[in-house]
Amino acid sequence: MKRAILTDSTADIPEYIAKDLGIEVLPVNVVLDGKTYKDGVDINIMDFYDNYENFDSMHTEAIPYQDYALKFMQLTAKCEELIIIHCSSALSDNYKVALQVSKEFSSHKCKVEIIDSRSCSMGFGVAVIEAAKDLKKGREFGSVVYNLNRVLSRTTSYLAIPTLKYLKKRKKIGGFKALLGVTLGAKPVLGFEDGKLVVKTRLFGKQPNMILSMLDIIKKEIGSHPINLAIAHGRDLNLVNGLRGVFEENFDCRDIFRTYFGPSIGINAGPEAIGVMFYKHEN
Repeated sequence: MKRAILTDSTADIPEYIAKDLGIEVLPVNVVLDGKTYKDGVDINIMDFYDNYENFDSMHTEAIPYQDYALKFMQLTAKCEELIIIHCSSALSDNYKVALQVSKEFSSHKCKVEIIDSRSCSMGFGVAVIEAAKDLKKGREFGSVVYNLNRVLSRTTSYLAIPTLKYLKKRKKIGGFKALLGVTLGAKPVLGFEDGKLVVKTRLFGKQPNMILSMLDIIKKEIGSHPINLAIAHGRDLNLVNGLRGVFEENFDCRDIFRTYFGPSIGINAGPEAIGVMFYKHEN
């Protein structure tokens, strides 16, 4: 039986993992100084961050309808079962495009499940990876979907933004300022509630490692549960390696993934942003 899982590049799943597990990844569009690139196809993440300061204007766009329709028809023609999961519909239109395409191209025999992850980056990428593993093991379709949703519900994301200058430059500071209720001296740590990014806590002063400043909070959340850990970053590998070591010392990490924040996060949060996403297993 041919089965597949389809997601978008905002999941920030490392390319080698997607290839190994057969995860289909549709690229979002990245528009840099008016020129459109397909994320991970026409521009790689290292080039993006190396030239970050040189771009006057940057934004991302949802997967074009025609690109989505083509991929959908290809997969439903050769698959008996297909799981589609995208970035939170509160942040991207990819989920809405998926629903529209599925409705308009329904003359197939493939069983299709479309899921709004209500998260972003590896906050849902870890669930995509788990689902792909389940598909490979031959688990029943309904069981795979159930477990995917369970992993999503047990995954926590923290996105630390050391400086708000990029949010300000991209004209995104208004909404965050309202959430902060403080001057730009604050350093927000964001998370998800109801599929939306919200400020979970605020840090002040010099915080060389904002995530480690929250370690006590994270310890309370995880407790004695084993976790799958993902660390996402812009371009600070030293910070990533330090975080990995601390998490390995303090928690039972069954899987650890290291990845770059793609343009969807990086454009607004900046190249200094770093995030941890962890799926808490049941004991």
